[in-house]
Amino acid sequence: MDYIRETVESVVQEYGTRDPYRLAQAMGIDVEEFPFQRIKGLIIEIAQQVVIVLNSRLPDWYKRLVLAHELGHQQLSPKGAGYFFISECTLMEPRVEYEANRFAVELLTGDQEPEIDETLEQFAARVGVPVEMMRYRVIR
Repeated sequence: MDYIRETVESVVQEYGTRDPYRLAQAMGIDVEEFPFQRIKGLIIEIAQQVVIVLNSRLPDWYKRLVLAHELGHQQLSPKGAGYFFISECTLMEPRVEYEANRFAVELLTGDQEPEIDETLEQFAARVGVPVEMMRYRVIR
C-alpha cells in the first residue's frame, strides 16, 4: 500500500467516514464558500484554525471533490508550508497537487470497483469523480 492510500485509510478509520464534509467537521476544519472567479478552493490557517474555502459557483458534486482535494493538502503537505497554485496557469503538475488529487480520488472511490459492463465514464459518475480524475486512481 502506498503512503497516500495509507493516509486516506487512516483518516477514514479514525473518523469513520469517507464524506469530505463530515471529515472536515470531525477534524474541526471550517468549510466556507466564496464566489471566486478562477480559484476552485483553497486551504488556509488563521490563528491556528484551519479553514477551507470553496468556490460557491461550483456545482455541489464539484465542491465535494475540491473539498476532498483540500483535505488531501491538509493531510499530506508539510505543516507551515505556504503555497498558492492555480492549475490552469502551468503545464506542469507540482507534486503537492498530484498528491492532493490522488488523496481526493482515493477518498471518494474507496474500494469501489466498476460493475460488470460499466464504462469508466459510468463508474466515475457513480462515485462522483470526473472521468479525467480517474487517472489518479491506483488499480488494486
